[in-house]
Amino acid sequence: MDAKELSPGLAVGNDLPAWQRRVFPLAMLLFRVCFGLLFLSNGLAKLPGLEDLDYVPFPGFLISYDGARNSLDSDTNGHPIGIYRDFVDDVILEHYTPFGVALVIVEVGIGILLVLGASSSLAALIGFGSIFHIWFANWGRYDDRALWAWEGPIEWVPLLALAFLAAGRFYGLDRQVAARLPRVLRRWPLVR
Repeated sequence: MDAKELSPGLAVGNDLPAWQRRVFPLAMLLFRVCFGLLFLSNGLAKLPGLEDLDYVPFPGFLISYDGARNSLDSDTNGHPIGIYRDFVDDVILEHYTPFGVALVIVEVGIGILLVLGASSSLAALIGFGSIFHIWFANWGRYDDRALWAWEGPIEWVPLLALAFLAAGRFYGLDRQVAARLPRVLRRWPLVR
């Protein structure tokens, strides 16, 4: 994909050195795959029996199935918007099993789609919603667990950007998927 394909009618990137135009697809691949691995590893950490594994080559803290429930419960406790807090308490947390299973499926699905570059805009958009929700759940907290001002946006803003950048066309499957879909489905966010 060249600069003209990125933005028809505009000379986006034509004034850049050739090496930067050549490396842009690789940068998009790195950007997309890193976020895909983030979701995939978090989704796998919620599968039964995998919550205590050492995630080599990704050692560190990942939230388990029960940990996600406990985090949501803690994050929304005292949320300033009552209707939101009540919905989380009375619907999501009260019936956590289907929501927890859906969370695992969504995180693993987003991860696979982003890594493969298949329906990457849709996957990034759903990922944005997921991460934005976590940030919103903590909104208005000024207690001892107050978050850094940009802790959430540093994760959800890049996902929103990926949703609009047709990232799956750069060393991904979106171009091949689009060619096989009926014309009516060849639209953003399914494929672009």
